[in-house]
Amino acid sequence: MKSTGTETGQRRRRVRLTPMQSIPVEFSGERAGEGPLTLGQLDVYEWVSETPEDFFALLCVELPVQEVVSVEDVAEAVAVLIARHESLRTTYLPGEQPRQRVAAAGVQLLEVCSLGEGQWGPQDRPAVAEALVRWLRESPDPGRRPVRMAVAIAPGAHDQVIACAAALSHLTVDNDSIEILKRDFADLLGDPARLQAGPAGHQPLDQAELEATPTEVRKADAALDHLREGLRRMPRCLYAVPGARTSGESLAVELSSVAAAMAVRQIAARTRTSRSSVVLAAICAVVARRANYPELVLPLSSSNRFEPHLVNYVGSLAQGTIATVKIAGRSFDELARHTWTTAMEASRHGRYDEAKRVAMVKLIGHERGLRRNFGPWFNSLVPESWSGLTAGVGFQPEQIDVALARTELRWRPMPVSGTPIQFRLNQIDGCLRLDAWSGDAGLVPRAELESVLLAVERLLAAAAHKDVPGSQMPAFIGLEPLPGTLGRILIDYSWVDIADVQRLVDDAIAPAVSHVFASAGGRPLVACLTATDTVRTPEQAHARCMAALAHHPTAITPRHYVICRTAPSDPADPTAWPAPLATGTGRDRTR
Repeated sequence: MKSTGTETGQRRRRVRLTPMQSIPVEFSGERAGEGPLTLGQLDVYEWVSETPEDFFALLCVELPVQEVVSVEDVAEAVAVLIARHESLRTTYLPGEQPRQRVAAAGVQLLEVCSLGEGQWGPQDRPAVAEALVRWLRESPDPGRRPVRMAVAIAPGAHDQVIACAAALSHLTVDNDSIEILKRDFADLLGDPARLQAGPAGHQPLDQAELEATPTEVRKADAALDHLREGLRRMPRCLYAVPGARTSGESLAVELSSVAAAMAVRQIAARTRTSRSSVVLAAICAVVARRANYPELVLPLSSSNRFEPHLVNYVGSLAQGTIATVKIAGRSFDELARHTWTTAMEASRHGRYDEAKRVAMVKLIGHERGLRRNFGPWFNSLVPESWSGLTAGVGFQPEQIDVALARTELRWRPMPVSGTPIQFRLNQIDGCLRLDAWSGDAGLVPRAELESVLLAVERLLAAAAHKDVPGSQMPAFIGLEPLPGTLGRILIDYSWVDIADVQRLVDDAIAPAVSHVFASAGGRPLVACLTATDTVRTPEQAHARCMAALAHHPTAITPRHYVICRTAPSDPADPTAWPAPLATGTGRDRTR
């Protein structure tokens, strides 16, 4: 039994969910089939196979219900939904070439939870839905079913459903698919005449077949060319406070701001850009100011839904892409337009062969001497529409000023992630809800996340009624660049502390003696070290540093290695090291 405190109206009410007997829901679709995975499915399959407990491997969401609806009504809608969308009746077969298998018919269990005694109605839906979503995520599921659906019912009220939720494997759907399922589900409950499966649309088996055609293969290869350019310029660690150390703990802070929502609508209408790109532009301006970068090369998530046949497609299409947002020299309106066009162009290069991308990432990482998490730095879960670009003009400055006083920040613990900081836009209508997630709170603490989110809000509020020149943005952001240290250098598009590289080398080649220099002999970032039985060449030293990078998230490997027989009495003196046994970058894999 799961219990959580929630607000209902003006009083605090306790939501208690007691699992009851599940209801079997029979479904029957048009066809059965088996085939290869789509490129989007393969992308998810790769990282879910490596980290099956990843927080985003399972997407748990509320499904909208009408004011008065019964369990039987929900069961009928679920049956049609599964019959209509083949991904909801698909299982995945592991192997060197994983495959998907669609069932023509079967049974889906509709899990039922009873609420405690008392009067329950539509006014309780938000609280009950939140509890039901949490129950789905936390309740045991040893079989790791790709689809789970559940309802919370009011006892003794003709099985009235107060809330409905689903837990869906990311292999089965992406966030855009969830919006389609929500819409279809609401339509099915609202109009019984729709309770027919209808003609089959474009399905994952169809998409896999399409992606194997020569034209689509060429498009996928072109997308890899775009990624290659970004991977060669993306920083090792885009954001971390100086002198940071990993803590093994992670957290997220959510900004809830009515004022920012008002401002975003005004700016989007004025600049004729999407609301999510306005938010991204503000984030980029703040992070670029704080992290001291003139441009940000960052991974985004592409929905990959540009073709008409994919508009209502339910399946995992989204993949990562890379965008370069140039902040320096732009006013905020110019930055918003630039961010929108840059993100759109990057998104058109978001469908590719994941195995080829992984190989490319490894090769470029070896050459650059870094490891980079490819998770999206910014992800918008907000569906866009043309009305979203044009609505909302007319808020007065004093309205936004008053709303600023109602802004809230809430934090919660999160699973540790390989990305030091990432942002997720959860809502933009009425109230802007923006998450900042620190992959490790030691690298980006809670106070830093809060200051960044509030700076984003300040900049948006300042730009609500007129453009903000680039020279004035730092004042509205209100944050100084992160303080540098004596040994902090900008190398290969990354700010790096020499001390972090020294710890990496010490960890990698122990028990050898070593010293890392910012520059030596006219070369940047040089490591002088003594030879050991296992490290006698630059290639061996580089391989060991690459292997140790996972434990040093803010470091990159040295650019040059100098292997000596012995170390001087003062390793910090670059002229005291004896004649080397070997020197080189260590990047030559042919030796």
